[in-house]
Amino acid sequence: MYTAVLAIHVVLAIFLVSLVLLQQGKGADIGAVMSGGANSVFGVGGASSVLVRLTTLIAVLFMLTSVLLVRLAATGSITGSRTDITEGLDLAGLDSKAAKPQDAASQGAPQPPAKPMENPSAK
Repeated sequence: MYTAVLAIHVVLAIFLVSLVLLQQGKGADIGAVMSGGANSVFGVGGASSVLVRLTTLIAVLFMLTSVLLVRLAATGSITGSRTDITEGLDLAGLDSKAAKPQDAASQGAPQPPAKPMENPSAK
């Protein structure tokens, strides 16, 4: 169910972007009047009402699929997905307690310099 709604959502998103890009801006009408270019696929004024209504319908459907996807994800209705991020990991060797500090000398860590020897002839 989730995959089908997601696929419809992606198609609606692509279609919505395409419809918005097809529409003319509000300032384009004055430019068409001044240049005398009334060449439109939908006729004079017919394109705006059809495209606006179709864009509104697609936008409403896009919002509905968005809400439906959130509801499906919240209820855990996503089939085929992993709900536990540790699934498939080998956690047997891990200890839940904090690591115990060991002696620095046994690990080969550098030790602080020793106190310098006193020169007996200096006294």
